[in-house]
Amino acid sequence: MRHMRRRYGARSSLWESLATGAVAMAFAAGARAETLADAIAMAYQTNPALQAQRAQLMGIDETYVQARAAMGPMATLQGTAIYNQNRFGYQSPVESNIGQVQLTITQPLYGGGRNAANVLAARAGVDAARQALRVTEGNVVLAVIQAYADVVRDGAALAVREKNVQVLNDEVVESRARERGGEITRTDVAQAETQLAGERALLSTARGQLQVSRAQYATLVGQNPAALYPPPPLPGLPRGIDDAFRLAEGDNPDLLQAKFAAAESDARVRAARAAYRPAVSASIAAGYSGTITPFNERAARRSVVAQVTVTQPLFTNGMIQSQVRQALDQTTVDRFGIETSRRAVTQNVANAWNQVLVAGDNVAFQSENVRAAQAAFAGMRIEQRAGQRATLDVLITEQNQVNAQILLLNARHDQFVAQATLLRAVGHLEAPDLIASLPKYEPARHFRGVRRRGQAPWTSLARAADAVGAPGVGRRPTVQTPMPTGPSALAPAGPAPRGGLVDSLPLSPSGDAPISTAKRATR
Repeated sequence: MRHMRRRYGARSSLWESLATGAVAMAFAAGARAETLADAIAMAYQTNPALQAQRAQLMGIDETYVQARAAMGPMATLQGTAIYNQNRFGYQSPVESNIGQVQLTITQPLYGGGRNAANVLAARAGVDAARQALRVTEGNVVLAVIQAYADVVRDGAALAVREKNVQVLNDEVVESRARERGGEITRTDVAQAETQLAGERALLSTARGQLQVSRAQYATLVGQNPAALYPPPPLPGLPRGIDDAFRLAEGDNPDLLQAKFAAAESDARVRAARAAYRPAVSASIAAGYSGTITPFNERAARRSVVAQVTVTQPLFTNGMIQSQVRQALDQTTVDRFGIETSRRAVTQNVANAWNQVLVAGDNVAFQSENVRAAQAAFAGMRIEQRAGQRATLDVLITEQNQVNAQILLLNARHDQFVAQATLLRAVGHLEAPDLIASLPKYEPARHFRGVRRRGQAPWTSLARAADAVGAPGVGRRPTVQTPMPTGPSALAPAGPAPRGGLVDSLPLSPSGDAPISTAKRATR
């Protein structure tokens, strides 16, 4: 904490006093006050984009259930009723009817590994969808943080403008009195009135900007903001640029989603190649057929048929070869997608890191600017009362002080948003990571609840049998998963980031093998 205060400057009394004053006024008026944790928790539980992504993930979980179902038994019941009437010349018609009922049970025994590969592909698709949910959650939390900081900044800026209007109004009243006393001219009064009119226009603009920020906040959080406490420091900031790149390689959801998409494509290739292999299935059919009353009774017929079917493709007119080539091409696309995503993530981390450093320096500079402007204004007022400074000099100094305060508010806002952007880039901006007491949404809970629902107990044995002799389809593709990180409270952060601006990017930090574009075999 001490290092952060030295590196980025202590938290300005302007930022805290204005926001804390707004909270105190809200309490005095009986209104509620909110913290950043309240806003994030509300969005985490009610944001429609996040809720829709969770529902979409539940639907993708069902693709795994459907892939497993292809390896289990299927039972169908078919019933048929047939009525027939024959007439020969002038004879009475001959009527008959037949009723048939048949129960058929089919069990795949071996698919050459195709069904097992489809299960692996579905599971990789589920994992990719989970990372897509993390992407949405990170984007929502980042948007909430930015909206919260916008409201705090604009509310504080409005307070600065309102205070300055009061000061300038007093300055106009004083100038008019001094004009009547013959101390200053009408020109001096006009200069003060001009400054007041301009500040009133800026005050109106500040009110409008605050309403825009409040509307954005309400859109994301689901309710209008109350008086907001100053945002606390964000936890978990990387300690160095190398640490940031390492965290992003292991935790960034965009990169992990690309990796799982490539794993799904690999499994699809295995499924396509398995089409060359024989497929074996067993079925049993039990049927009953006979005449339905009230027509003439006939002997009923019962039948039971059991069969084993072996299917071996011999010639498909190029269909299987084309499907394998298509799957391989998609794999190449997804492998390049990993590198594309890695480069984008690397760029985002570097940009966010640089923004944090620049914003920290800007906060320090603007804090010094505010201190100097306040000292200059105080000295200018003393000199004006002693008759050593003109009214215009005081007005200019007053405006410089206000501008410095606004710039400091913007700098602190930009620093906070840059830190949140850095956490999003490395994959550590999820709500439970920021708020320890927030119940975490567990996508695996729904998956565990549906993965075996309605399936026969021996489906897993059928999957193991299907993978026999098929290379590489007996186990789940290995993909680097997020590093385990426990939730931490939304409390003061650890040591501040260290390191200078990044002007070169460490591409392919994981050391993955380059992607070959050589001609590939189809089997």
